[in-house]
Amino acid sequence: MRVLFTTLPGSGFLLPMVPLAWALRSAGHEVLVAANGEMAAASAQAGLPTVDVRPDIDLWRDFMAYIRREDGPPRGFGWFTEQTVESTVELAGNFGPDAVVTVPEQGAGGIVAGLLGIPWVEHGIRLASCPAHSHIPAAHRQRELDQLASIRARLGAPETPSSAAIDVRPPSLGGTEDDGCWSMKYLPYNGSRVLPDWVYARPSRPRVCVSLGTVAPEMDGIGWLTGLVAALSKMDIEVVLALGDRDISALGPLAPNVRTLGYLPLSAVLPTCSAIVHHGGAATTATPLVHGVPQFVIPGGADNPLNARLVREAGVAITCGRDEIIPSLLCDGMKRLLTESEFAERAAALRAEIAAQPGPPDIVRRLEQLVLEGKK
Repeated sequence: MRVLFTTLPGSGFLLPMVPLAWALRSAGHEVLVAANGEMAAASAQAGLPTVDVRPDIDLWRDFMAYIRREDGPPRGFGWFTEQTVESTVELAGNFGPDAVVTVPEQGAGGIVAGLLGIPWVEHGIRLASCPAHSHIPAAHRQRELDQLASIRARLGAPETPSSAAIDVRPPSLGGTEDDGCWSMKYLPYNGSRVLPDWVYARPSRPRVCVSLGTVAPEMDGIGWLTGLVAALSKMDIEVVLALGDRDISALGPLAPNVRTLGYLPLSAVLPTCSAIVHHGGAATTATPLVHGVPQFVIPGGADNPLNARLVREAGVAITCGRDEIIPSLLCDGMKRLLTESEFAERAAALRAEIAAQPGPPDIVRRLEQLVLEGKK
């Protein structure tokens, strides 16, 4: 079986798909990832055969520059489909896939499947919904649907519904399982780096991670964390800053109990952490759930507030808006996360719930059956 993966060129879209691609390869199937820019390199680094479908441009960098400028005609996720669909169709014609797996935000996958007459499956990547459309304003979503219809008409592609959607949410957070929605546990893949040995050493005092993902620092910088990090450093904890390979001089001098990580995968750091402070991104919210780590969420934009509400209502997080957060509120919340056992107990229960969900090998078997039925 040959499976084509299509995605958007942002880490939050590609990386959650990697475990399923690994499972397919481990089962003896061929996989090809259609990606772009840094995510094409990240896919190859993950050991997956990858083609950059637009090597002439870094689409994500261009998109983020547009978002910061906020000028020109409006761009949604449909812009990525428009920029990649023709080269993806050509790639698929050469590769000859039996099925397509795509994030819902990338319309090229469904168009390829329609043109080739093969099944396609949407790979959910969010905690907020499955498929991942509920956080998108209705007017924006309609604009993207109209854009997809125009692309299909231009290419002569029929509109074919997806065969199924993969739901990575645990049942208690809304995850579903039926003929059209396949439950799969969220397995964090946050990239690969050589790890320092201290990552696996149990700290002598509570270790608290601070992370803003990849998009939030590009939009808002990290300077707003200065007072918050300084306040945390006055507590009897170890603070680890997972802020990526970026300049953190805006935070000023750091206390001795503040450790800077550069870029290290969260899934490597969190097992020895007692709590995490973050912005509410989908992957940054889901990864602590897998490891049973309580959270303090200061949500940014996009689906961040929805993720924050979900984990707060699940009893594993305290949340506070960006316009309300002050150092004393963060420290008070952190004291609660570290001393009130209910947070750790609920986080452990969610971790166990996720561990009991079907894994990528189960989805591989369902994909095999889907392709087999399509060939009858």
